[in-house]
Amino acid sequence: MRKVNKNNGIIDTATVGGRIKKLRTDAGLTQEQLAEKLHLEGKSAISNYENNSRGVSAEMLTQLSVLFHVSADYILNGDMPDNLDPIVNEAIEILNNLKTDKAKQSALAMLRQIQILEG
Repeated sequence: MRKVNKNNGIIDTATVGGRIKKLRTDAGLTQEQLAEKLHLEGKSAISNYENNSRGVSAEMLTQLSVLFHVSADYILNGDMPDNLDPIVNEAIEILNNLKTDKAKQSALAMLRQIQILEG
């Protein structure tokens, strides 16, 4: 599957590196910003992951999965779970596309309020 990203042209999501790049760009992060979030020295490690010249360790796979709210299977194989509700998928996509931590926290607080009301 190929996705067009208006900032970087075409991203080949058929590879592990391509999926990492797609997740990063969809989140609005530079390679440097992602490296900081993952406590890496610089952006070269991210570049190596995205170019498939460096394998992803189990620990890094876990960190990426948590950060981007996707399964390890998605990063490794491109597999998205078939059993997720489409509304849940849309909510996850909306949350992933919010630019600031403050916006994400606000959206999460709203969802928690709805959950409490549904009780």
